[in-house]
Amino acid sequence: MTSPHAGTPGEGEALPVRPSWLPADRELRAFLGDSALYPFYRLRLVEYIARLLPFRGPCHVLDVGAGDGSLGTLFERFRPRTSVIGVEVALRAKTRPGFRLVRFDGRALPFADRSFDVALVSNVLHHAKDPDGLMREVCRVTRRRAIVKDHVARGPLDHLKLAALDVMGNLRFGAQIEASYLSMPRWESMFGSLPRTRVHAFHGLPFRRGPLEWVFANDLEVVFALDFDATA
Repeated sequence: MTSPHAGTPGEGEALPVRPSWLPADRELRAFLGDSALYPFYRLRLVEYIARLLPFRGPCHVLDVGAGDGSLGTLFERFRPRTSVIGVEVALRAKTRPGFRLVRFDGRALPFADRSFDVALVSNVLHHAKDPDGLMREVCRVTRRRAIVKDHVARGPLDHLKLAALDVMGNLRFGAQIEASYLSMPRWESMFGSLPRTRVHAFHGLPFRRGPLEWVFANDLEVVFALDFDATA
């Protein structure tokens, strides 16, 4: 269901179908290689973002918090007519060869207004010192859609679980593990302050299975698609 009010996430919607250009999981797993320590999670992350990219046509993408560039490189490799630029606060020693990565201060994006068709903000905003400010910057430089993958914390236990996930996922890279996890009212407040924005929310997507899902339930994860009014 699309939210009737700009800037307010819906109650939970269904993702579009898996695009035909996205290869089967086996090929994606081979492409990701060592960057997919938790293969099921990583493959589902790729798939859900792919479902929210424009169905066809050229697409210029900004990957905010691009890490080693694996996600952006994958979309450049498999989605036709796609180009990706990544930004990071700290460049990793191992970055995908040929991936265009720009260092930034975590606040101001070094690009002109509406430079990109789509922005990806995957597991980044809970690490940002000023998530509202960074989200406004993402809105400023994006013409069509921002895809935000992050977490929802409903209480102290969720905060502890999410902190543990960050340690498991980021410590091996020497990446930032300090974080502040947002509740749904906090997400609604952030998105409600953005201009020319309609928000789609996708809750309860299967990111984990088996014992990991028992400990870290899938309702800790959320994906948002923010569509911008290009005429505004």
